[in-house]
Amino acid sequence: MVEEDSKKKLIPIIPTIGGVERTNILPLVHLHMAANWHPAPIHSFTVPLWYQGTYDEQRSARSGTVISDRSHLGRFYVTGENAEQVLDRVFTSDPHKMEIGQIGRTIACNEDGTVFDIVIWCRLDAGRWLIISGPRTQTSLLKRVEEFATVYPDVLVRDRLEESVLLSVSGPSASESLVAALGPTIPKSIPLNEGHEILLGGYRALVANYSDTGEIGYLIICSPEVGEHIWQQLLSVGADPIGLAASDALRLEANFLEAPTEIPHPATPFHAGLAQLVDLEDAKSNQRIFEGSTQLGKDLKEFPVSRSVTAFKLLDKGLAKRGDAVQLHDGTGISACVAGFYSAALAASVAFAYIPRKHLTDSLYIDTDSSRSSTESMKPEEILEKIKEA
Repeated sequence: MVEEDSKKKLIPIIPTIGGVERTNILPLVHLHMAANWHPAPIHSFTVPLWYQGTYDEQRSARSGTVISDRSHLGRFYVTGENAEQVLDRVFTSDPHKMEIGQIGRTIACNEDGTVFDIVIWCRLDAGRWLIISGPRTQTSLLKRVEEFATVYPDVLVRDRLEESVLLSVSGPSASESLVAALGPTIPKSIPLNEGHEILLGGYRALVANYSDTGEIGYLIICSPEVGEHIWQQLLSVGADPIGLAASDALRLEANFLEAPTEIPHPATPFHAGLAQLVDLEDAKSNQRIFEGSTQLGKDLKEFPVSRSVTAFKLLDKGLAKRGDAVQLHDGTGISACVAGFYSAALAASVAFAYIPRKHLTDSLYIDTDSSRSSTESMKPEEILEKIKEA
């Protein structure tokens, strides 16, 4: 009886998403409160939406060093001799092509070829992988990988959502700030686009030299206690905390789309400009079989696709948002925005939409809540180029 009562009192810091007990509280919430956060319930967590203001946070991210708490993202390890075989059945990229230490993006698709999630994966060692899911698939992607792992008794899938925090440090002076706050270990030992497990404060942490903002950046997965120390030390040397609103704007400026909101059904990786993340064949030219591979193989034969993702800079008044209509000059609607934000670097509202190829060279307008704005269209990858040129 005593044992049963003690079990009932054990409530994890971050209960598993979808579980009976769910608090949705980030482990570092007390630090966000101390930094005067403005919270919002998003992605099953109450997260910092902004601190000093989205505009100022964007400017800080392009000129100095910023730190953000991304612990609402799912993260789990896949280990075992056959770990690569499991991941080969789940993701569109061939895991056998990844070098040890390499970190990058890949895609999990649905059977119809649409995008289920865009994830970050890192091959830490032979048979040892870290997977960071998108904000809406903390549990569902984990379960999908677990299902495929049942075929291989040696493969273990371990969820780290409840046991760790995920911090992002980025900006032009991110390396210098890390040296000032924590010493030279991280910048000197982690090459670009690699992730490694090192000791921080006597505890094992995973650190990756990886960014989705177009600036120098690092991802750090560690215990909440070590994460608290890192957060406080970085703030003490001048790093600014930023919330989800600024993080999303920076991510979109660097053309890092999230699924499914920014790659909605029926869009596939080909519509989203992510064909480079799809390996339909392995290194020996053998057909790969993964979720959605059959449909993607059919879609490739019809390439180029009928619609492609396009970015727009609004030239008139008005702030674009998801759902705003994209129109021809005569008012005919041809699409809708899947994302919209104000870019501090461009001093303009920016939007993304999937445009029929026959209209890519037309003059297009976005109907915002306040006005109908003319636009300057561009390829999504050109946004960051324009920011760097400014």
